Amino acid sequence: MGDGARGDLLLQWWRQRDDYEWRIEFLRSQGMLPVLRYLIAGIGAVLGLLGAINVFFPPVNDTTLIRAGWAVVSIGSLAWSARWALRPWPSERVSALLVAYVDVIMTLSALLFGDANLAMSGIPILLCAGGYVVFFHGPKLHVAHILWCVVSVLGIAVWMVLSSDGYGLQVAVSRSVIALAVTVCILPALQFGFWLLQSSSIQSVTDPLTELTNRRGLDAAVRRLNDSAAPDTDLCALLIDVDGFKAVNDDLGHVVGDQVLIRTARRIRASVCPHAVVVRWGGEEFLVVDRIMADQAPWVAERIRASVAVPDEPRVTVSVGVAVCTEPVSGLDGVIPAADRAMYEAKALGGDCVVMAEKAH
Repeated sequence: MGDGARGDLLLQWWRQRDDYEWRIEFLRSQGMLPVLRYLIAGIGAVLGLLGAINVFFPPVNDTTLIRAGWAVVSIGSLAWSARWALRPWPSERVSALLVAYVDVIMTLSALLFGDANLAMSGIPILLCAGGYVVFFHGPKLHVAHILWCVVSVLGIAVWMVLSSDGYGLQVAVSRSVIALAVTVCILPALQFGFWLLQSSSIQSVTDPLTELTNRRGLDAAVRRLNDSAAPDTDLCALLIDVDGFKAVNDDLGHVVGDQVLIRTARRIRASVCPHAVVVRWGGEEFLVVDRIMADQAPWVAERIRASVAVPDEPRVTVSVGVAVCTEPVSGLDGVIPAADRAMYEAKALGGDCVVMAEKAH
């Protein structure tokens, strides 16, 4: 890989869209989200317990201010722990705020030892927050965390120089280099590697032209859909075929044909709920899978048909086949073939219409 290619890759990493929700949904589908919540809460509880012990038995300096500081660390850590244990997984914004909050708590706990050498030894605890940022957030929040680590280490290094006689500067430099290597240098490389793996994983289940899910990603996407669906909803499949697409390709060329597919994909995506699974099924066919009330399915299908038919150049229409399964199933073996048959009925009627299949079982 040349220098230019490496530079482009690093630029892509920096500009990446923060796929926080994708990571959460992936962990939820694997049943790991509750485990991680309680693990994070446990780390906060341990920090809170240690802070409480230090309120009564300060490790170095025994002053009212130091005891008050340890009380702040203890209460703050226990509150952080309770938030993770008792509340749902946080939104992306709240998650970032929790990272900033715990960065402050961890640095304060290091400073409260009252000794520069002990404080520098405590700085690597920021790795806990850094590891969380590596997995769940993008490089921009990671840079903010790194800047906090650098400021903390440099501040303690200055303290070390001012409070030491003789070799204070040399010790401060060596200890700072070690602390920065641990908190700053390792995690960005890990995050970059994780981003490469995640990007490859997402690309393997994503259609490169329309950026919709492809057939390979359908099963996992539907599992996530079923896990989060309301119990009184039914499994619904809509198969959508672009009418006369071959003529568009033949008369106007494949570039225009690709633009039509991209436009159609965006209009379908905008016409359904955010949690619905939208798949490029193949060629000019698209599949929508959702968990909705059975009587909503025709309305959703008609909204898709009308959205695609909005005049544009070149104007295209779609034939939509709809199938609903009212049985409590998680598979698609019944609804997709039924929707496919209904879609061909719609094409036989001249296209630009919706046909409902009989209920699948």
